[in-house]
Amino acid sequence: MKLYDIHLTHFPEVLGISLLELRAGERILLLGHSGCGKTSLLKIIAGFSEPAEGHIDDEGQRCGILLQNPYHQIIMQNVHDELFFPQKNAGKSTKEAEAAIAEIVEILGIKSLLQHDIPTLSFGEIQLVMIAATCLTGADIILMDEPTSHLDYPTIKACYRCMDMLAARGKTVCVVSQTPDEYRFFDTVWIMKEGKIIARLSAAEFSEHYEKYDIVLDNKLIMNRLHDTKYSRAGE
Repeated sequence: MKLYDIHLTHFPEVLGISLLELRAGERILLLGHSGCGKTSLLKIIAGFSEPAEGHIDDEGQRCGILLQNPYHQIIMQNVHDELFFPQKNAGKSTKEAEAAIAEIVEILGIKSLLQHDIPTLSFGEIQLVMIAATCLTGADIILMDEPTSHLDYPTIKACYRCMDMLAARGKTVCVVSQTPDEYRFFDTVWIMKEGKIIARLSAAEFSEHYEKYDIVLDNKLIMNRLHDTKYSRAGE
């Protein structure tokens, strides 16, 4: 998929680059402060909204998207049925669908939830179910808006194992996150500011230059807070 001269609504300038391309098998992390346009860009890529200017060549590719609030996308009452539904829509046989469900629930560690009703689950469990459902759409491009916001680190790793599997099968994966430390799970990092993409970096480049873009990784943030706490207590 290629985006040409895109201008997001409600922002004064164009995206900042004339051509933005999502390549097959690429894992992209989209970072930026709240309100900078990350979700707006994701919805334009998915075809949910139109840009103020510019055009998109989808090259015949289909998008699947997970929104920030997974409750907005629940269709079925039961977990198994929720995971079966997108595959039925994609025309898969029951045998193919069940095999795909078995594979993804094993990776995400949610096999025990299959026969549960979705309203009985915690928010984090619902998030995992909807991550699985999005991955099972059969789409060529998988878009996820803060999918790991309510997950612990072991579950986040399982989530990204799922996305690694999709990328290995030629799918494009693009994830919005407020946790820059997750760059370790990606090939490419896009950084947004006020409706513009101000940098496109490899994961290795990001690890070297993230401070240039006013980004603080968790380990440094924790150390700074410990340092501040130490000296604030010393001054009591």
